[in-house]
Amino acid sequence: MNSFFLRYIVMALSITILISCKDDTQNETTTQDSEIKLNIPDGFSLEEIYHPSAHDQGSWVSLAQGPNGIIYSCDQYGKIYSFTPPKTGEQLSKEDIIPLAIEIGQAHGLLWAFNSLYVSVNKRWEEDSNFGSGIYRIEDTNGDGVLDHSNMLLKLQGDGEHGPHSLVLSPDGNEIYFIAGNHTLVPDTIKNNSRLPNNWNEDNLIPTYLDARGHANDIKAPGGWVAKFKPDGTEWELISAGYRNPFDIAFNNDGELFTYDSDMEWDIGMPWYRPTRICHVVPGSEYGWRTGSGKWPAYYPDNLPAVHNLEQGSPTAVLSAASLNFPTKYKNGLLVMDWSFGTVYFIDLIPKGSSYEAKREQFFSGTPLPLTDMISGSDGNLYFATGGRNLDSHLYRLSYEGEVMAETDVAVNEDNKQLRELRQTLESFQKNTNGEGVALAWENLNHDDRFIRYASRMVLEHADFNAWKDLFTSETDATKLINASIALARTDEPQNQQLIYQKLEPLNLETLSEENRLALLRAYSLSFIRMGKPAASTVNAIAKKLNRYFPHTNNSVNKELSQILLYLEADGITEGLVKQLLKHTEEKTVSDGIELLDEETTLRSEQYGEIIREVVAQMPPSEAIYYGMLLSNADKGWTKDLRETYFRWFYDVLDSKGGMSFKAYMENVRQRAMSHVPEAEKAYFKEISGEYSPTDAVADVPQPKGPGGIYTAGDIQNIVWNEEMNGGDFEAGKRAFEAAMCVLCHRIRGEGGAAGPDLTQAHTKFGTYDLIHAVLSPNDEISDQYAHTLLELADGKNLAGRIQSENEEEIVLMPNPYNETYTVTIKKETVVQRGPSPISPMPGGLLNRLNPQEIKDLFKYLQSGGDENHESYNENESQD
Repeated sequence: MNSFFLRYIVMALSITILISCKDDTQNETTTQDSEIKLNIPDGFSLEEIYHPSAHDQGSWVSLAQGPNGIIYSCDQYGKIYSFTPPKTGEQLSKEDIIPLAIEIGQAHGLLWAFNSLYVSVNKRWEEDSNFGSGIYRIEDTNGDGVLDHSNMLLKLQGDGEHGPHSLVLSPDGNEIYFIAGNHTLVPDTIKNNSRLPNNWNEDNLIPTYLDARGHANDIKAPGGWVAKFKPDGTEWELISAGYRNPFDIAFNNDGELFTYDSDMEWDIGMPWYRPTRICHVVPGSEYGWRTGSGKWPAYYPDNLPAVHNLEQGSPTAVLSAASLNFPTKYKNGLLVMDWSFGTVYFIDLIPKGSSYEAKREQFFSGTPLPLTDMISGSDGNLYFATGGRNLDSHLYRLSYEGEVMAETDVAVNEDNKQLRELRQTLESFQKNTNGEGVALAWENLNHDDRFIRYASRMVLEHADFNAWKDLFTSETDATKLINASIALARTDEPQNQQLIYQKLEPLNLETLSEENRLALLRAYSLSFIRMGKPAASTVNAIAKKLNRYFPHTNNSVNKELSQILLYLEADGITEGLVKQLLKHTEEKTVSDGIELLDEETTLRSEQYGEIIREVVAQMPPSEAIYYGMLLSNADKGWTKDLRETYFRWFYDVLDSKGGMSFKAYMENVRQRAMSHVPEAEKAYFKEISGEYSPTDAVADVPQPKGPGGIYTAGDIQNIVWNEEMNGGDFEAGKRAFEAAMCVLCHRIRGEGGAAGPDLTQAHTKFGTYDLIHAVLSPNDEISDQYAHTLLELADGKNLAGRIQSENEEEIVLMPNPYNETYTVTIKKETVVQRGPSPISPMPGGLLNRLNPQEIKDLFKYLQSGGDENHESYNENESQD
């Protein structure tokens, strides 16, 4: 369940729903009392069989099929229950729902296996609590049919909606697989027994941008992960990682594992945004999630591509349809749930090489329908729950009413089967690397199948380099050399860096396939990241070699060339990046593979669907933003004209609509770019980008005590909510308000400027979180009352400010909110267009002048509304 949908309000579903679809199309049914619309496919019927929240049994988020038809369920913040499903047309009563007589609950995952109930608890550990996040086994110790004993198999650090999640039994019935979100730490016992080499890293060549609103800023690789273990909780092994927040996993008919990973919807519009996706969880797989802007593109050869990309949503359950009493078409695919837009998709898995591709269709949907979990009942019906986040919760049964054909053997494509077997054989050498495994890996390092190439490289990474050094030094095949260079770079052994360059130097980018071009550039990048910047002579040689291919006609190749050439400070790269910035801004280029939900689906969420529709209407030029980000790191190669072009560009991009972090990210980009401008030129370029210096007004306010810093949203939140840090007294807060220059534009209790809103009552209207982000990202929301007017002129320049006066011929503009005597007169005939400025008059980065104590004092002052008698100050006195 994604943070984007925090305020999703689900209307009560208060009556039993029984729907039978009799026509050839999906039937839309509205129940008048509950006002829920459901679209159920032809031939299926739906019953609501229980209403947990109506009986004070919480909001159910996990289900499991037990023995003798029993089903287990769990409230997200409460108990585990058991019940036996009612007959068709009947409902359960509260008396039918039996709570477990064990102090355990808050489970995101339940699994019945080995005559036990396995529970994935998602709960912060507290001193007075008997249980917290971890994997537990609940058993019937005296044989009376009642589960009476709980044993913790693994303690986990991590909780919340990105914490421990679901469990599934392996196809052979011998092991259990478990999946966790990216806020769950990998325990050392698992980290040290991993199918991935455990020297994982962020592996980004250019410094990343952390989420501008502070989300997951301290979460590093490997992100979300999948592990397996034996029934007694031993022999834990890390299988796969690099996910954001996948909630569930399932095996298909071929015994292959899949998950449904979430997007970071706050990033929509940014070049690194990735939609929700179906991933093939092969042993040793890495799927490239990294925090903030650090996410790896799917074409990086050191991670794997999704089987299928969806759009926006909040992934919850994943289920193989094989055991359901459903038509044959569903047997080889998956059903997956989206909580936010109330949709169950059928993912038809189609073998492609040693992996799969997929076709997708909407199986059923509802408005509103916050889907949490689903299981295949022992009766062949689909049972599913709605709720989560304490929303109104319901339990349903979906049945197929048509005749189910007897199962027939599905034709097996022998080529695909053999390729899967080859991949699996290679994967078996990840933990048992020997001469046979290295030989097989080297033989297949240039295989046409990407998953087989990946598995081959992973064998090399697990082996000692000396076991394949001779193969590498004598090899001439380009594909093998590139993939082996990636493996060698990831061993973190700088003494082998020159050997990598020696083998890559003869390769001509233009004679390679597109995959190999991108892989070659990634090999170079990884060698720099993992082994350090080489000697100047090598830097010059690589820069000269690659610079002749820039700009490239392939957009992905061009992006990788761009960051390498910037890192190497190649001749002309700054000017070249500015040209790319303008090109992609004019063309409004959006990153490849990014699609947004169709309007019909967005209408299933009144509040959040509107946000998606706004982004569709004003989609940012995300590829231009990529070059804008790179340029924010450029120190050299600037001219005055190039810098003017670059800083004026921010007006263009901020006139777009993106996710919640979009404008805050762009302000951070501008701030970083400004840090590379010579001090003597900063005032000028700040004005170019819409930020004016306080100039003489600064003399009238106290200077910060400092030293300041470059603070992220996460930094500010940690400071403000640090309970061990004293908030200071009233005078300290007032001084911080003045030193941060807030007083120049804002009033509190009658003191201060009037260019911005009065903040006396701000604490009664906004929470601390909102206040932090209003200060850190002033461009997010700009009141019409205080917004500047933007004038676009015939010469391509932009001017923004408050209009002091205008007549038929001229406009007098006050650009600087700190200096109302400074005006600019513009001839109306030179104005091409006018409208509200997307850049706030309030400068960004104001808190960077303050030290942490001053920041703490400032927010306490804001929270008090400037009242020295506020209770928070009185608390300090009483403590003293």
